[in-house]
Amino acid sequence: MKNSSDLSSWDFKVLEDNDEFIEYQGIEHPKNKMKAYKLFPGLMLMYIDLKEKYQVQASDSKGRKGYRISYCYEGNYFTYINDTKILITREIFIGKALPYAKESHTTKDRVQAFNFFIFEKSIDKNSFYGKILVKFLEKINSIKDMGFVYKNETLIQSANDLILALKNGDILKISIKALDLIYDITMEKTSEIRKSYHKEKNSEKIILIEEFIKENLDKNINLDMLSKKFEISKSNLNNKFIRKFQYTPIKYLNNLRMMRAEEILMTTNKNITEISMELGLNNPSNFTRSFKNFTGLSPSEYRKKRHL
Repeated sequence: MKNSSDLSSWDFKVLEDNDEFIEYQGIEHPKNKMKAYKLFPGLMLMYIDLKEKYQVQASDSKGRKGYRISYCYEGNYFTYINDTKILITREIFIGKALPYAKESHTTKDRVQAFNFFIFEKSIDKNSFYGKILVKFLEKINSIKDMGFVYKNETLIQSANDLILALKNGDILKISIKALDLIYDITMEKTSEIRKSYHKEKNSEKIILIEEFIKENLDKNINLDMLSKKFEISKSNLNNKFIRKFQYTPIKYLNNLRMMRAEEILMTTNKNITEISMELGLNNPSNFTRSFKNFTGLSPSEYRKKRHL
């Protein structure tokens, strides 16, 4: 049996393992680092700091079953929870822990993110921190594979404050900010429909629609067009796509466009209008607004920051 800290199938090796944290370094890409903080019994926080593009297939590190809270401060990455493809970006993602995944990959070099892992059986439910975690678990106890996301200013600010504490390595502040974020999440309203996930049968059409979206980022795609092209009602398309790929098809399309925009900004000198047109967006102002919403930076700020 493998040691619970072994992440070699994720392309990481242990550098240090003590009472407070486990520090990891990339095997194939040594500039990639992770640090798992053992905050409280039943609560672990993984700080992800990747400086090189990352991709692994079929990790065999199954770990313990539980729940996760994930957030990307910079960059984004795809992973799987069972058969559901999940995008982690500048939204607070709540889902199953299940470290096993058939694939995980970043879309670019630089990624800063965190993952909470919460294991109910190990929590001291009579402690102060334990009461917060129990309340969180009561809130999300109906969660299924696909999970759900939150995005509002309060939660994003809490997540950014936690990232700053993680950058500084201040364990006391990390613990406080971690509990602050989890408590804030328990105060949010969540639609029971949004938390639901049902195993889809005959999802081949939805997979074809995702492939079509990925291959046509420059086209004028909308819900009406997808509905007619693939002969599926708009409501059915939205519901099935959310269950398979976490977002509505149009939100998914926008996310892919913004990831492509990040790449263009980093590798070319194209201006905002050119990038906007290349991505099938006729209004540069709308593109700029969407990009800032996705990355937290305007296109010009993003380009300047990446070239510092």
